[in-house]
Amino acid sequence: MKVQDVTFDGATFDHGHRFLADTGFLGERTMVNGTLDPYAEVGDERVRLRLLSASTARIYTFGFDDDRAFDLVGTDGGCWRRPSPGVPDRPAVDRGLELPEADDAVRSRHFEVRRSGINGQPMAMDRIDETVTRGTTEVWTLRNGGDMTHNFHVHDVQFRVLDVNGERPEPALRDRKDTVAVPMGATVRIALRFDGPADPDVPYMYHCHLLSHEDDGVMGQFVVVGKGQRAGEVPDHAGH
Repeated sequence: MKVQDVTFDGATFDHGHRFLADTGFLGERTMVNGTLDPYAEVGDERVRLRLLSASTARIYTFGFDDDRAFDLVGTDGGCWRRPSPGVPDRPAVDRGLELPEADDAVRSRHFEVRRSGINGQPMAMDRIDETVTRGTTEVWTLRNGGDMTHNFHVHDVQFRVLDVNGERPEPALRDRKDTVAVPMGATVRIALRFDGPADPDVPYMYHCHLLSHEDDGVMGQFVVVGKGQRAGEVPDHAGH
């Protein structure tokens, strides 16, 4: 189910930013799979729904009109390792993907996320902001010192949410993640293990996943290097 908020100008889409323009586009109506007011008929059976937010800024909370309970079996990190009772287990091939442990971290990093950039700097394509060593685990502290929520996304890895404002994360945040919402004034700690390919010249990105914030440079870059290596030089991005 692809969910997207939209605004119409007659028979066409209106993409203008009005209310809360700094957050991004917030539409007046909601479409599901390209349809307004859709519905589906189902029988007396177990139904699995895959929800995809196609909105560029709006944050959703999903539920049922009659407040019935349902089982969350996966998030952006894939199917959960420990699904709810009665829900089929995940394929065996996925069970070896363990969550990183904070006790294994060899380094901690701090990221101050604001509308103007990360750690006081907007994105620069020719700058490498962080260098991490392949095969190591790190703890990153994400602090939102601004006045709106930022959805922090990290390329290359799936991470573990350790705590939110010093408290154990809610159940939906306790398995593998690649994006986590950091509300205004909040601090979120995540543990990441970097087992992907190492290349000192080809960076990965971390950024706010609100589209207009990405466009305005709320992003940074890191490279994964082998033990003892240094960061290289970012390839020329002329024309991008």
